[in-house]
Amino acid sequence: MSTSLLYHTQGIRGFQIQRFDYFGGQVAARIIRSSGTFTCPECGSYETTPTYTGTRTIKALPMGSKTFVLQVAMHRIRCHRCGVFKMERLPFLPTAKARVTRSLVRSVIDLRSKMTITDLAKHFNLHWTTIKDIEKKHLKKKFRHIRLRDVCWIGVDEVHTGERMGKKGFITVVRDMKSGAVLHVGKGRGSDALKGFTDRIKHSKCKIEAVAMDFSPAYTSWGQKLFPQATLVYDHFHLIKLMNDKIDTIRRRIMGQLEEHEKKALKYKRWHFLRNKEGLEPEAKQELEKCRKQFEDLGTAWFMKESLRNIYSLAWDAHTAQLAFNRWCELAEASNIAQLQTMAKTIRRNIDGITAYWTVGITSASMEGFNNKIRWLNSQAYGYQDEEYFTLKIFDLPHIKTRRDL
Repeated sequence: MSTSLLYHTQGIRGFQIQRFDYFGGQVAARIIRSSGTFTCPECGSYETTPTYTGTRTIKALPMGSKTFVLQVAMHRIRCHRCGVFKMERLPFLPTAKARVTRSLVRSVIDLRSKMTITDLAKHFNLHWTTIKDIEKKHLKKKFRHIRLRDVCWIGVDEVHTGERMGKKGFITVVRDMKSGAVLHVGKGRGSDALKGFTDRIKHSKCKIEAVAMDFSPAYTSWGQKLFPQATLVYDHFHLIKLMNDKIDTIRRRIMGQLEEHEKKALKYKRWHFLRNKEGLEPEAKQELEKCRKQFEDLGTAWFMKESLRNIYSLAWDAHTAQLAFNRWCELAEASNIAQLQTMAKTIRRNIDGITAYWTVGITSASMEGFNNKIRWLNSQAYGYQDEEYFTLKIFDLPHIKTRRDL
């Protein structure tokens, strides 16, 4: 390999090749800085005296299928201008103490979106932690500063990621609802998980117009206090999810009141009540109708859930939706079913945020889809030991494809 080829393939200039060695299935090139190019690490002066100290082994880009390493002759430089006496710096390394070249780091980063850490480690004959550390350092630089000034619509939601993350495995994610960018990832849930973001948003001078969230009182209180002029939007996904929780509570209550031989009628029927009506198979629909007739409270709750869903498909503006929700609450309150009455109270208490779905025009459905991507990310690694790396991967997740092209 000529000096010119060393530059064009490895990005190394100012060094000469002394010899090649072949051992252990890899190629090793002994290189030394060209005479007359030794400069002071501090002032850059050429008035220096180099003293050879030994050889340093650095891994470079492979040569075909062979691992390629550089055995660099290292020198300690004495500067006659500023008087320092330090080790020479290698310009082709990303950091002074790195054991891989800058070109290899760049290749790892470029290929990371196409290959797994394990595949890259095998391809470059590196330890998997080296690949992870390279990507982690790149992501830290990439997301060091996140611009908030132009953000006007944000979404806030919590995600369960497993017990390893602490605080019962929850994280709170804030995203820009227009661009999809991740703005903040906080450990835990509630307003405590948003402290860091609160300080940043106050200094950003951005004008938040709308905040999409679930019915958490902590998030609601945080949004009202921090953005008094913004519109809080409660998405229909969270409302229907809350209604499904009520149905599940009713089902469990009824199951607890039945004898063992009577429970067979409701066993394995949970999803019949929770799925949308149009998503059920014909056989499931028949079983659902049978259960509705047999268990009156459960049938009423299911009917009320479908009525709630119909409001979103039939109401054309906020005023019509509010009339429909008020009528729904009246029916729920008259049902004498505790769970439906509680649901009616929740709707009446949050009616402004619920009907804001029609006025503002944003939805947090994308937040739920993004939460699924976070769970996918977590499952791909069977959980992350490095919390900082996991957080950085979440910031990069909008740019990652969860499906690979064949």
